Amino acid sequence: MSSRADPTLLSTLPARALLGRLLAVRVSLIAGWTAGIAWLHWGLAIPMPLLPMAAVLLLMGLFALSTAWRLRLEVPATQIEFMAHLLADLTAFAVLVFFSGGATNPFVSLMLVPVIIAAITLRPRWVWLLAAVAGGYYALLLFYFQPLAVADPVAAAAMHLGGMWFNFLVSAALIAFFVTRMHAALRARDQELADLREKQLRDERIVALGTQAALAAHELATPLATIQTTAHELAAEFANDPEIGEDCRLLERQAQACKRILTQLAARAQDTPPVAQPLDAWLNAVIERWQVLRPDARISVRVPADPRDFSPPDGLEQAIQNVLNNAADAAPDAVEFVAEIQNDALVIDIADRGPGFTPEQKAQAGRVLFSGKPGRGWGMGLALTHATLERLGGSLTLTERDGGGTRVRIRLPWSPTS
Repeated sequence: MSSRADPTLLSTLPARALLGRLLAVRVSLIAGWTAGIAWLHWGLAIPMPLLPMAAVLLLMGLFALSTAWRLRLEVPATQIEFMAHLLADLTAFAVLVFFSGGATNPFVSLMLVPVIIAAITLRPRWVWLLAAVAGGYYALLLFYFQPLAVADPVAAAAMHLGGMWFNFLVSAALIAFFVTRMHAALRARDQELADLREKQLRDERIVALGTQAALAAHELATPLATIQTTAHELAAEFANDPEIGEDCRLLERQAQACKRILTQLAARAQDTPPVAQPLDAWLNAVIERWQVLRPDARISVRVPADPRDFSPPDGLEQAIQNVLNNAADAAPDAVEFVAEIQNDALVIDIADRGPGFTPEQKAQAGRVLFSGKPGRGWGMGLALTHATLERLGGSLTLTERDGGGTRVRIRLPWSPTS
């Protein structure tokens, strides 16, 4: 499939933004024309061709309703469709001007509004086409129109000047409304594109890191097996020496944990589905495995007594352990781990008593690499955790903890079936 965009599509904004703003302008014009006709006919006693003008306004109202219905459809707008909307509005406006004085009508210059809107949104060929149509309508209105029956020339001149002033106000308001809204929408679209490019670059770095991790895991398998075997033999040899024997057993458990991590990595590469188990059992097992890797860290745990089966998504355990490692590195105090179920979502709070972070760092957490300590904590681990949770449809947020420190909240959608 070609990567080039369809040239018939409006590439700047979605249909809802474009046609919605055009619909607002159309409704404003319908209301303005209705009020103006009523004021001239009944307020100033100037006879107006009510039947044909009411028919045009009714058709414009039906067109507005059809546009509102079209906005309910999630389909993109095309250049031709948007051009057709502008051409219909321009034609209806020209007909109304025809029945109300033609080129002598002070509001005739409002026919420039569709051309200005087209210049902002459409390709040049459509803009020039609409400009040519508007120019043609104006030329016809110079010669073919129904004049207003105003008997007093002085009153007619005063009405014309007043109408020109009001026309200027209306034109300025319409142009300001549409152009400012369009610019705001364009800025929002540019921000979305910038965020998408940032996410793509971050994902590329993570993929590169994953490739390096896979290579490292393959090379570490043999040395880890040797370390585990040697640690086991040393633990047996120094069984009568409590201090050395305990260190050897700790080394053996650490090697087993590393081997388990490599086994999980190999299972992910083979796309092996995770084994479902009770949520509380899985959370406790994650904490237990982390304690093996971090025997020096202290942690207080509170998990829900939930026996329902939970199939841990790929990468979630490592994401939790990354946050636990960062919290343990931040301060020597005990790390607080609290898990609960909130509105079909698994929510995990991990809190520490570290120095905390600035508002800028909290806003950028997981999106850029930064660290409070050189070489450790809140750098790549947090970026990996954020990317993993984003891929799983979850989120990661940083807030201040009461009494000092940082609270990291992991939120993951979960709808248990049993």
